[in-house]
Amino acid sequence: MKKFVLFTLFLLCGPLAYASTLTDSLPPITVVEDTTFTTPVAEAWELSDKEQMVRSSVQVRTIIRQLENGELSQEEAQETIDSLISTIYLASASYFENYESTATESVVDALSQDDELFDLEDFEFDIEGEQKTFVFEWHIGSNRLLTNTLRDAAAMEHVNGWLSIENRFLFSQKRRLGGYASPFQLQHGIGFSGTVFSFKNERTISKDILGGTGTGLFPIFNMNTVWASNWNYTHLNAPIMLHLDLSPKGTFNEGLNIGVGLEGRMRIASSAAYSGRDLDGDWFTRTTQSGFNTRILNYAVLAQAGYKQVKLTGRFERIPLFKEGAFEEDVFLGSLTLGFALN
Repeated sequence: MKKFVLFTLFLLCGPLAYASTLTDSLPPITVVEDTTFTTPVAEAWELSDKEQMVRSSVQVRTIIRQLENGELSQEEAQETIDSLISTIYLASASYFENYESTATESVVDALSQDDELFDLEDFEFDIEGEQKTFVFEWHIGSNRLLTNTLRDAAAMEHVNGWLSIENRFLFSQKRRLGGYASPFQLQHGIGFSGTVFSFKNERTISKDILGGTGTGLFPIFNMNTVWASNWNYTHLNAPIMLHLDLSPKGTFNEGLNIGVGLEGRMRIASSAAYSGRDLDGDWFTRTTQSGFNTRILNYAVLAQAGYKQVKLTGRFERIPLFKEGAFEEDVFLGSLTLGFALN
């Protein structure tokens, strides 16, 4: 019986003794502190008070991002931020206690000395729409000689209305007035216009043959048949217009738009030509280079309505086309054109 008891004690105590011996033979266990969250705080104490405040505040965003990405638990993030708040408080108390009024270095200057304080990926920039754009326009349509009441002048009796063409090219800039979402735009530029009047009833424009001081639409003599008779009038334009553009915010010519404005005009060329068969049946052409007593300078009012790139423009000069007393009546140059804008 005694031997059985001793054998049992041996079985129970042997493994415990062996475990104790094995434990004594292992190297001592070293406790490693988790510095994942304490490192920023520990590093902050090595900086100046001002840098500690700035750097700690920037680290808050990094901790929030780690929390949202699942890298930190809610408790770990809160504990780390509480530690940073404590660091900022202590650093600010020390900084303002020792602050000297002669110091000229700002917090922004301190940030620029350490690029690691900033992570540009943490900032978002809002790029606004364009404030201005270059616009090329081409307009073509009909022109007429009008009275001041917008009625056809008597001279239109000798004009082929559907063959009298206005052709304009415009190089301009549109600039937004106000913020990028403002619907108001100012357009200004320079362009060229070619005005063609086609005459009928075997007429042509000419200065008075006798006195030379007047201008009229005279019959063409010594011709058997007149095939074409035109007056080509070229001028330089400088328009300025205010637009209400209902395009999407930050864009140009992408919606309904309405505009009004003024246009200065300078004559740069003027000539009349007619062609046909003379009395001998030979083909005959005559061209006359002349201003025909028209004014060199003039101005017009403009009104425009359009949708996206398509524009309908009315133009009406406010000073009589011919010099005072040079024509049988005061006539004004007007046109209605359909245009296309590219920007």
